[in-house]
Amino acid sequence: MKLIKKGLIFIICLLFISCGTLQGIFNSTGASVSETTSNNNSSSSGSQNRRAAQDTANWNIAALDTAANANYLTGIEKDVILEMNMVRTNPKKYAELYIQPRLRYFKGNNYLVPGQITIMTNEGASAVNSCITALNRANAVGVLTPELGLSLAAKDHVLDQSRTGQTGHNGSDRSTPETRMKRHGVFGRSFTLGENIAYGDTTGRDIVCSLLIDDGVPSRGHRTNIMNRAFTQTGVSFGTHTQYGTSSTITYANGYTSK
Repeated sequence: MKLIKKGLIFIICLLFISCGTLQGIFNSTGASVSETTSNNNSSSSGSQNRRAAQDTANWNIAALDTAANANYLTGIEKDVILEMNMVRTNPKKYAELYIQPRLRYFKGNNYLVPGQITIMTNEGASAVNSCITALNRANAVGVLTPELGLSLAAKDHVLDQSRTGQTGHNGSDRSTPETRMKRHGVFGRSFTLGENIAYGDTTGRDIVCSLLIDDGVPSRGHRTNIMNRAFTQTGVSFGTHTQYGTSSTITYANGYTSK
């Protein structure tokens, strides 16, 4: 749920699909970004504070925690990958346990969790209900595995935006998700790539839930990226942002090899 704290919401959603078609949405009241491009040229995670009983009862966490031994990732970055794998492999259960309970905290478009700051959303509970419906209808897809080059590409963007305070997919050096990924690896002849960016969330679960709910983004492009069966690899970087406090860039690909 891309939510705005104290009225500071900024949502951009750019979704690139194959054949060069571009669909874009800009809303000056949101806080997330997603982009997908297709090309068809010929240690323990630390995340688990420990996992709740409902997690281990419904998922094989050891199998889904594909980033557990990726020592270049922080605990929250590993958490993001684990949470994405949980929803990809059991979307209906994820909706039941982690999306639906959010409905109780809405009063109109305000999201009020006791003891936390009130958050003004664009769509209110309707975006949450839309997410629940979509996940209940979704088929399970394969897990994502971490790839160093993709995380380095994500880190480039997080560090850049931490310094500049900018938002969106383009770097201050005019880099795109694809050019950043190609700095750190190579694609095969046929590949698909994507990027999600979220601002303001501070836990892996909140980052993934916000992107799944996709408040204020009519295309639901963030959810599409997370549930895209074409993606098999991912990279994550979490850092600071001058306007929103935190930012998280998540990259997706297939057919990618790190340098």
